Amino acid sequence: MNKKRIVLRIIILLWLCVIWGHSLQPAVVSEGESGRFLELLGKIFPFLLSSENGMFIVRKTAHFLEYLILGALLCSDLSDDIYGPFNKFAVPTFVGLFVSFIDETIQLFVVGRSGEIRDMWIDFAGVALGALIILAIVNNKRGRKRY
Repeated sequence: MNKKRIVLRIIILLWLCVIWGHSLQPAVVSEGESGRFLELLGKIFPFLLSSENGMFIVRKTAHFLEYLILGALLCSDLSDDIYGPFNKFAVPTFVGLFVSFIDETIQLFVVGRSGEIRDMWIDFAGVALGALIILAIVNNKRGRKRY
């Protein structure tokens, strides 16, 4: 295994720690963190502060972005070992879905938190988009090399 792959896998492990670390936070801590982001984003997007759904939007966007990054990382790592365009997308995406399942299960055991199927769908969409972005970039680079 080359150094690039080792570094990428270390980054994936660290990112999993970030994702699952957020899930291990009690609701009060998690809501406080989201509240700080809401205040910051409210300066750029004032409608978030005036909306009763501002906190919901921030929290669900965080889920989506966490998993978008995970999908990109997983696809970057796994795509060289997998054959076929569907499999290059499906394997990292379903690994990400499994991570989401663990994520939501962790929350069942944390004070004030709950595991939600809706969050798994959001996570799944993020992982899928992250994988698609990486596959598009890789295929674009390969297409350019042919000419």
